[in-house]
Amino acid sequence: MQRPRVVWITSTFPGGSGEQFIGPETAFWDAADVTLLPVEYGPSGPQRPIPENFSVDFRLADAWSSRSAKALASVRAAAHPLLVRELADLRRRGKLTPARATMAFKAMVQALMTRDAVAALGPVDVVYTYWLKPMTVGAVMAGVAPVVSRAHAADLYEEGRPASYNPLVRTGLSGLDTLFSISEGGMDYLRERYGFRDDQLSLARLGVDMPPRDTDPWAPSQTLRLVTISTLVPKKRVDLAARGIAEYARRHPEQQVDWTHLGDGPLRAQVETVIAEVMPSTVKVEFRGMVPHAELLETLSTQPFDLMLNTSDNEGVPVSIMEAAVRGLPCLATDVGATREAIVPGSGFLLPVDLTPAHLADALDRQVDPARDPQVRQAANELVRERFDAQRNYRTFVDDVLGSIA
Repeated sequence: MQRPRVVWITSTFPGGSGEQFIGPETAFWDAADVTLLPVEYGPSGPQRPIPENFSVDFRLADAWSSRSAKALASVRAAAHPLLVRELADLRRRGKLTPARATMAFKAMVQALMTRDAVAALGPVDVVYTYWLKPMTVGAVMAGVAPVVSRAHAADLYEEGRPASYNPLVRTGLSGLDTLFSISEGGMDYLRERYGFRDDQLSLARLGVDMPPRDTDPWAPSQTLRLVTISTLVPKKRVDLAARGIAEYARRHPEQQVDWTHLGDGPLRAQVETVIAEVMPSTVKVEFRGMVPHAELLETLSTQPFDLMLNTSDNEGVPVSIMEAAVRGLPCLATDVGATREAIVPGSGFLLPVDLTPAHLADALDRQVDPARDPQVRQAANELVRERFDAQRNYRTFVDDVLGSIA
């Protein structure tokens, strides 16, 4: 029997350092021959390893980096019927602005360039796009094979996108065969926000590797031990976490607090300034910066934290929560995106998104003791094992995709 041929469109993978879930997933496509078609080149540096049954075709990245190719696609995009429909839809919904019109035009250019690249690859059994973006529209336009895609967070929740707008999704994807949402909440959003049909939607959670069950290093201590894990960018609101921890410490001057942060980013200096201005001397802060993933997991498996904090105003299903919870560490997190699918009553604690430092301090007052309860810590572990086992979830997803074309 001939092996199926899959074209997998990525943003930059195997280049760059993003799209971290793609690497682990590649191992499960062993029954197919896969051509990776990145939209853009990643930053200079070595490519990440890929299995032997994978190859990389850079024709789309070549085109996307070519001024002449973009210019030609722009001429074709200007009067394309899909762009006309998109602008009409924006006008009908009262959302047409110069900024959104410009975004729609750029998305149309990328969709056309993707269409041409896919069509030029020859016979294909299925096209898989990793993001709900214009490249998915282009894959559908190519019409060479069934198209499946994933929807995560930044590519899904329109409120968090520039101009609160996801171009071409409403008008260009009626021919998409299956859209796999990584969360149940995402599936609801896709129906209600964009009008996807039930027969187009399927749940395919991401996941993390399962460590041995006895990996919670927690032990009693008079010190409150907190951890945050995130890049230092505006949506993560680590400055809010700092102010909330400071407020809690001022209310409990007798309490020693150790706060460890794993992650770096452009707001590091700003967050460190906030810490210097507001943090009482009873709080010891350790900024570890960006650490390799293996080191992060080692830290979670060996350092006895009491509670993890996540103060983001926008998330999909936070991987950091999965990684912590499967090691028995509960999380106190804002109820955004599909975070509530990784935290249920009894396994962690949810906060309103319109959080203030005082609200966070109040929550710490209430939840520190429950977070140390062995039953809560065990429940956090079991929830992740039940829903976010990467080995099981990736195998099911790949089998579903390949089974649909058998």
